[in-house]
Amino acid sequence: MTPRSGSARTLARLVTICATAAVLVTAGGIPAGAAVTWTRVPSPNRGTVASVLQDVAVVPGTSTAWAVGYSYDNAVAAYRTMIQRYSNGSWSIVSSPNGSATGYSQLTDVDATAATNVWAIGSDSQTGTLVLRYNGSSWARMTAPTGIAPRGIKVVSPTDVWLAGYNGSAATVARWNGSSWTTVYTQVTTGRHLTVFEGITVDSTGRVWAVGWDRNYDAAGRPVSSLVVQFNKSTWARETSPNPANRNTLMDVAALTNGDVVAVGVAQTVTSSAITPRSLMLRRGPTTGWVEVSVPPAESGSQDQLLSVTAASSTTVWAVGYYSSPSTGLYDPLLVEGTAAGATTHDEPALGMSATAWGVSATPGGTVWAVGYTSPPSGGNATLILRGTGA
Repeated sequence: MTPRSGSARTLARLVTICATAAVLVTAGGIPAGAAVTWTRVPSPNRGTVASVLQDVAVVPGTSTAWAVGYSYDNAVAAYRTMIQRYSNGSWSIVSSPNGSATGYSQLTDVDATAATNVWAIGSDSQTGTLVLRYNGSSWARMTAPTGIAPRGIKVVSPTDVWLAGYNGSAATVARWNGSSWTTVYTQVTTGRHLTVFEGITVDSTGRVWAVGWDRNYDAAGRPVSSLVVQFNKSTWARETSPNPANRNTLMDVAALTNGDVVAVGVAQTVTSSAITPRSLMLRRGPTTGWVEVSVPPAESGSQDQLLSVTAASSTTVWAVGYYSSPSTGLYDPLLVEGTAAGATTHDEPALGMSATAWGVSATPGGTVWAVGYTSPPSGGNATLILRGTGA
C-alpha cells in the first residue's frame, strides 16, 4: 500500500463526542515527505485482562520517553495506573501512584520538559482528578485543581503547567504556578450547551490554545461544533473554526515554531440511518484564520478518527488515531503526516488483530513513538507501541 496524499484544504477526522482519549503523532527531525518505516516494538503488559497505553511523551533533548495508561489488577478487581519508560533500548514498567487504594485509576495524558519534570494526568473513581509528577527519581501525586475533569496537559516549566478539561457543563482551563492551581478560563455560552476542552498547547511566545467541542442542546439535532479558544497573554477569545459536518470534535492541538497551529479530531456526518466519521484536521497561520486540511482516508470506505497531534518540525506534524477497515473488518492504527502542502496517510504495520493508537511523540533524531493497545482474538487488551523511523 502506498502513502495516500491529500490537498491542504480539507482535513477531517472522526471521534465520538464522548471520546476521552487523544492521540497525536509528531515526527521530530523527520523531513516532510520522508519515507517513514513503522514497526511494532516489544512492550510489557501487567496481567492478562487489560493493559492499555493512552499517551506518550519524549523528554526533550534525550531518547527517553514515557507512556501512560492503565492495567487491570485482579487483587483489587479494578483498573490501576500504569507508566512505562523507554531507556537503554527497551520499554519497562515503573512504579506509579494511584488515586486511591481500591478505586479505578487511569492516566490519559503525559508531557515533559526535562528528565526531572514529567507530568501525567488522569482520574480515580474514588478521589477524582489525578495529577502525578516525576522528579527524576520517582513519581508522586500532586495537588489537583478542584472540580475539573482533566483531558489535556501542557508543561512549560516546573512552575508553569496548563491543564484543560471541563467543570460541570463548561470547558475549563487551570494553571499551576509552582504551588497551587488557579482556574483561568471557563467557557461561557448562551442557552443549553455542553462544552469540553480535550487538548491544550502553548507556543514559544506564551500564547495558549485550548481545543475541544461545543454541543448545542437547543438546536435541532443537537449539533456539535469545534471549539477553539486562544489566550494571547492578556485576554481569552474564542476563534472561528470550520465545522464541515453535523458533529465536529477536536481532540488535540500542537503549536509549530513557524507560528502555525494544528488541531485534529473527527467530523461526523449524521443522518437518520447512519453516522459516518472522518478525520478532521485544522490549521491556522500566524496571520490567518483556521482552515480545514484534507486528510486521505486509510482505505476506500474506511471510518477514520484522529486522537492527538504534535509538532515534528517547524512545518510538519504527525497525528495518530485509528480506523475501521472495510477490507478486514478490524480496527487499525491511523498514522497521518501533515505539512504545509497537505496531509499524507501512511501505512501501519500488519498486526493481524484489531488495534488503536492513542498517543504520539518524537525524538530530535527522527524516531516517532505511537502508543495504544491491541485486542487479541484470545480476548483482553495488550499494550501497543509503534516506532516510526526515517531520514
